[in-house]
Amino acid sequence: MLVFKRVTTPAEAEILRTIRNDCKDYMTRSTDYITPVQQEEWFKTAYKKYELYIAYAIEHGAIAVNAGFGVIHLEPDQYLLTGGLTQDYRDKGLGTPLFKFLIDNCNKQLPIRLEVLKDNTRAYKTYEKLGFVPTGEVNDRVIFMEYKYDSVI
Repeated sequence: MLVFKRVTTPAEAEILRTIRNDCKDYMTRSTDYITPVQQEEWFKTAYKKYELYIAYAIEHGAIAVNAGFGVIHLEPDQYLLTGGLTQDYRDKGLGTPLFKFLIDNCNKQLPIRLEVLKDNTRAYKTYEKLGFVPTGEVNDRVIFMEYKYDSVI
């Protein structure tokens, strides 16, 4: 089970940076490590364009920190979702509740989209199960997907 905390402080943004760096090999855009200085500068204006979340896993009645992260990128004509799970929490069925949470926190007036690596078949299947359909290729390694609102989650 996951619980979510909205990132509102620089200290929480640093936690998000650490989790994102753990997930960097699954990112579709920048796959470089993000430094603390880069994160600090980015976070100064991030709240204007992003809803940032840390996902915590519930284990044995306690909260286990740093299970994953989620980002809702607020663009003028769409939402672009990004998220990931730390290595210890991958392949445990937690991608579905993570992305369901992100979908549920979008205003349903705009399209909800995401990008996935072509070779990340587990993530692709998770997104498909949630109601995303492929809409094209971003490049030779990334697929663009869009959420269909008539889908049942």
